[in-house]
Amino acid sequence: MIILLVTRMTFPIELIQKNKSFDLCSIIVTGIFFVTCLSIALIIDEPSQDSDILFYYFAGKQILLGEGSNVQIFNAPVGWPILLAAFDSIVGDPFTTAKLFSAVFSAGIIIFSYLIIRNVFSQKIALLGQIIIAVNPMLHLESIITHSEMLPVFLIFFSLYFITKKNISQRQIIFCGILLGLSFMLRPQSLLIGLGVLSFILLSVKKQKKKFIVFFIMAFLITISPLMLYNISTTGNIIDNDPNFYLVHDSGVSNSDYFKNKIVEDGFSKQPNLLGVNEHTVYSDDYFKNLLYHNPHLVFNLGAGHNNFSTIPFIDFSGLVLVLGGIIGLFIRKLPKKYYLVIFGLPIILTAFLLLTENINTFFFLPIIISIITIVGFGYRKIEDNIKPLVIIPLIFMISISFVKIASAQDLFAMLIIPSIFSSFFILNTIPNIIKKIQDTLKINLKILTSVVIIIIILTIVSLNLVSSVMVENHALFGIPVDYHNLLKSNENHELIALDFKEIGDVLSKQPNIENKIVMAGSMNYAYYANSKFMYTNFTEGDKNDTINSFISRINWSDYELKFSNMSSIPQDRNGNNNSSPDYLIYKINSKNNENLQILEDPDNSEIPKNFELIYISNDNETIVYKIHDEDIDN
Repeated sequence: MIILLVTRMTFPIELIQKNKSFDLCSIIVTGIFFVTCLSIALIIDEPSQDSDILFYYFAGKQILLGEGSNVQIFNAPVGWPILLAAFDSIVGDPFTTAKLFSAVFSAGIIIFSYLIIRNVFSQKIALLGQIIIAVNPMLHLESIITHSEMLPVFLIFFSLYFITKKNISQRQIIFCGILLGLSFMLRPQSLLIGLGVLSFILLSVKKQKKKFIVFFIMAFLITISPLMLYNISTTGNIIDNDPNFYLVHDSGVSNSDYFKNKIVEDGFSKQPNLLGVNEHTVYSDDYFKNLLYHNPHLVFNLGAGHNNFSTIPFIDFSGLVLVLGGIIGLFIRKLPKKYYLVIFGLPIILTAFLLLTENINTFFFLPIIISIITIVGFGYRKIEDNIKPLVIIPLIFMISISFVKIASAQDLFAMLIIPSIFSSFFILNTIPNIIKKIQDTLKINLKILTSVVIIIIILTIVSLNLVSSVMVENHALFGIPVDYHNLLKSNENHELIALDFKEIGDVLSKQPNIENKIVMAGSMNYAYYANSKFMYTNFTEGDKNDTINSFISRINWSDYELKFSNMSSIPQDRNGNNNSSPDYLIYKINSKNNENLQILEDPDNSEIPKNFELIYISNDNETIVYKIHDEDIDN
């Protein structure tokens, strides 16, 4: 495939676009990706562990049983939980069901990445862009681990396929609206993609602009109407999500106490504050950090760790260089040289100013984004219309979503195609032009040089991504730290993280009437394998002077701690009506646990309440399981 990319570089683009061998290679790339990821998911990742997927699964089961009024999915609509639980009634195992979803629709993403790029550029650029996505470690991880991103991202990619057509019709606008509506019923980020689409229509569509806007909005609203009707009939809310939960737990907002109070306030009024993320005065300082450093790192790798889906994920700033090279190569070639001073001079001056004022860490991405906006602004009218969505939509998306600090790169997968499309353009179009100009200047003609350089670059990207993929998957499955400084370090005798959950779950599953008992722990995985009910704790709740029995009864837990625990339990208790106490406690040793609970680390400690019976200690002595009897003991 790499040879095909390089050997056909000298062919006219018109001929390349008609070459079926590229389409065949695209199918082969997708097939290899699908078989590899599904095999790892079903064979190596067995048993599985993923509290997120279990949260959605049990919430979906509760909704299908008619108890939706007591369920709240704080970070997403109810579409994914319902879909997961419904399909699992056929498969019979939520992890397998979720793995099938992940593998199938991640393969769909691979297919549509090729089709989208082919809409915009040549087949050779489309194939390389597809390969770059297909070897991305974060996509591998999401395809193997059973998270919930693949189907909604697939629908977003499907919508981008229509919006990047050369001649957009009303039908394509309607399809785009429907697909984004379907995606919105699963994950909310497609709403921001929709804002980008509307911006593209306003800025770029000349004929039927008003009709396109109306058709798009109507298609989107009609598609999501079942979700809105469900929310209204069940909870009285049109949109039943609370972004404050994401701000506190995943985004790391600086003023978390404020948002914890908002969660309690909104929860008890049963009217989640969907506009809570727009209260700029509360965390305006965070916004610029998110927009100009943290969130861009997840896409371009700005040196903040392996959590990114850059073209080269573990060489700092390499992805940014490739993308900038592609953008410059695409836009600047049609600009008069008089614009170069502004395009390159303004970012240099701004960078110098930030260095002098020692604000470069906070506003690192500002000179770069100013440069991109300047380049795109000057060259916008001279590029093809179907390229414009791939510029406008990401810009609107990042500006909008940066009101929160995104926790993981997977949450920005709506932007997954951006590094690959501009990197592949840079490699296959801009680099050959640079080499040709150098050769013309030096008056030499080494035709093979271009091919050699490109082959080396592509092989480097593929090999480094595959190495990174192994390390990231080992971290997720076995808990092995991601350390790019020790690529050849041998890691032996590591067991799946899930084995701990499975082993303890098997022990508990043998307890009498376990299906009606409540297990208190920090992960749903224990309860899933035990086939029990579940009460969530992170062992930091309550008062520091609580006795252990006071702690498990949650007497002194704050309103926020109670609400989060109720929403993270099995079954959920959104309305706070369940005051039951746990029957089993799974204590995981952690220095952050309340000091008054740390006596549980030594089962022989005389201060442990007499109604606590030790039934299991893990091999590493890090996890201890107690059975809690109903005796009324005053300690």
